[in-house]
Amino acid sequence: MPVTGSSTWLVTGAAGQLGRQLVRVLASGKIAGDVTGFTRAELDVTDCAAVHEAVTGSRPDVVVNCAAWTDVDGCELNPQRAQQVNADAVGFLREACDEVGAHLVHVSTDYVFNGEASDPYPEHHSTDPVNAYGASKLVGEVAAGPSATVVRSTWLQPGDLPGMVGRVLDSLESGTPMRVMDDRRACPTFVADLAPVILRLGAERVAGVVHATNAGVTSWYGFAQEVALAAGHDPDSDLLVPIAEADLDVPRPARRPDYSALDNAVLRDMGWEPMRHHRDAVADTVAGLTGMGS
Repeated sequence: MPVTGSSTWLVTGAAGQLGRQLVRVLASGKIAGDVTGFTRAELDVTDCAAVHEAVTGSRPDVVVNCAAWTDVDGCELNPQRAQQVNADAVGFLREACDEVGAHLVHVSTDYVFNGEASDPYPEHHSTDPVNAYGASKLVGEVAAGPSATVVRSTWLQPGDLPGMVGRVLDSLESGTPMRVMDDRRACPTFVADLAPVILRLGAERVAGVVHATNAGVTSWYGFAQEVALAAGHDPDSDLLVPIAEADLDVPRPARRPDYSALDNAVLRDMGWEPMRHHRDAVADTVAGLTGMGS
């Protein structure tokens, strides 16, 4: 998805997997413009004065907010902090963007839904988060304002680290059994595929909620099987052990939605090319990690 024109960008949460990828793409010179990335250590997004200083100091055309507290169980145990990082901070960014005329792109989550659906959620579907993390992210969506781009995605996979693909490969190659969740479903999304979509949405100042995921709905166990298949291993290997939430040794504080796949309806209606199937991204990642593609 091409991004045209020259713009200046500010990325918060620049040390996270998506923030790193966005800064990397913007700094590569493939897109005309300049980028300033702020890590959490460099910018506390819960500090209103610091946020305003950062934005007014650099006066970007587009601000992409990747800063978030994504520890789902941590949020459940400390909803006040979740509110500060995932909601209040977004309001600070919106105010600062309004001050300099910048467009805000805010990254959100599938966890704003309750997981009771059986088909992928379109953007207009009613929200009903089942945990404090999802609730705080939903408040953050509102705080971003109607002119912002709110991008929801699911099960992000890094572009510069092994991630889940690497963990599965390690298990298969070492002969160490790996227990993998099989009772939740969504769309695994690779940041290398998501970043260009976010950049185009920001450059075009698309307003409203947009779902952006790699195609294909699966469980983590199904994902692990795809990794095995791409690496030439038996996808039904006894080394991959499907489990349910109830099988966990220690119950987790926060409930997760059982089904949180997203329908990329807005992108489709705008005529954008669909993001590739996650299976293809898995195959490329396996090839990169194993040298099979060289």
